[in-house]
Amino acid sequence: MTAQTKADVPAATLEALMDAAQAVLAADSLEETFGRITRRLSALVPLDDLVIYEVEAGGARLQPVFAEGAWVEEVMAESFSIDEGITGAAVRAGRVENVPRSDLDPRCSIVAGTDDQPEALVCVPLVVDGRTIAALNVYRNGADVAFNEQEASVIERFAAMAALAFHSARQREQLRAQARSDPLTGLLNHRALHERLEEELERSRRSGLPLAAVALDLDHFKAVNDTHGHGEGDRTLIEVAKRLRSTVRAVDAVARLGGEEFVVLAPGVEGELALRAAERARRAIGEIEIDGLRLSASAGVAVFPVDAADCPTLLDRADAALYRAKRSGRDRTCVAEAPREPGAKPPADPIGALPR
Repeated sequence: MTAQTKADVPAATLEALMDAAQAVLAADSLEETFGRITRRLSALVPLDDLVIYEVEAGGARLQPVFAEGAWVEEVMAESFSIDEGITGAAVRAGRVENVPRSDLDPRCSIVAGTDDQPEALVCVPLVVDGRTIAALNVYRNGADVAFNEQEASVIERFAAMAALAFHSARQREQLRAQARSDPLTGLLNHRALHERLEEELERSRRSGLPLAAVALDLDHFKAVNDTHGHGEGDRTLIEVAKRLRSTVRAVDAVARLGGEEFVVLAPGVEGELALRAAERARRAIGEIEIDGLRLSASAGVAVFPVDAADCPTLLDRADAALYRAKRSGRDRTCVAEAPREPGAKPPADPIGALPR
C-alpha cells in the first residue's frame, strides 16, 4: 500500500487524527513525544507492540530508539542493517508494509531472545523533507489479527505527523546537548558543569554522602601548540577527553572548562578514594605521547562537605590545590589544605602531593 492507495477514513477518525497530531507535535522532549505517539495511536488503532527504529547517520543501520509492549529490553538491545528484515525493506523502498503474518514472511528477521510468535505488522517509513529518518512498526499478536486497509491507512497518516514530531524533538534534543557540550571534546562545558555540580551537591546534602571535585590541568600544554600547531593541540585535547571518560564511573561527570583545564565530579567519594580517582585520571593522561614525549597533568582535589559547603567554594578549593601542585613541581596531585587559623603560617610542603 502506498500513499496513493490509502483507504478512506471516516470523518470522525480524521478529526481524531488531527487532535492526536496536535498533541504529539506539542510534546517538548523525545521521551514525551514517544509516550504521546504510543498513547494516541493505540487509541486510534488496537495494537500490542510499537517500535520506532531510527536510521543511523550514514544510512546503513537501523537503531531502536523506543519500544512499547513485550520484549522491550531485547528489542532495544539490537540494531540491524538496513538490508535486513521487513523494516529494512520498507525503509529502502520508502513504502508502507502491511504484513498479515510477519512471522511467515521470508524477509522476517527475529530479534535475538524473543519468541517466533504469530503476529501482524504494519511498518511505515517516517519521512521528513524527502528523507527517511526512521520507521514506525506497529504489531498485533496472533494468527488472525491482520490490520485492515482502513487501520493501515490511519497508521500511515498518523506516521506522517509522528515523523515531524520525532524530527522536531530530536533537533531540540541536539540543540540542548550542544548548549551543554564543549564543541571540541564533547565533554560537559562550563555552564553544564555548574548545573551538574548544583544537582550533585543537593543530592549529597540529602544523602549525607561526600562529593569529590578533581581539577586537572595539562602541564606545559602551550609548548604542544607552539611546537606542533593548534591542530595537533586540538587532537591531543580530544584524546585527553577520551582517556578521562574511560577512567571514570558511569555516575561521574567530566567537563572541560576551556583551554587545557578539566574537572571530574565523583559522587560518594572522599579521602584516599578521591586521591586515587585523581591519580587514575592523571595516569590516563600520562599514557598519551606526542613525538615520543609523554603528556603530564597536575591535579587538585577538594571534597564536600569537608573542604567546602557550596559549589563555588568546592571548585575554588580544588583549583587552589591544583595550582599548589603546579607550584610544587607539576605532574602530581594535591588535596585541598585544611582551613588554618587566622595568622597561622602555611605548611612548608604541599599536602597530599603524590609524585607519579
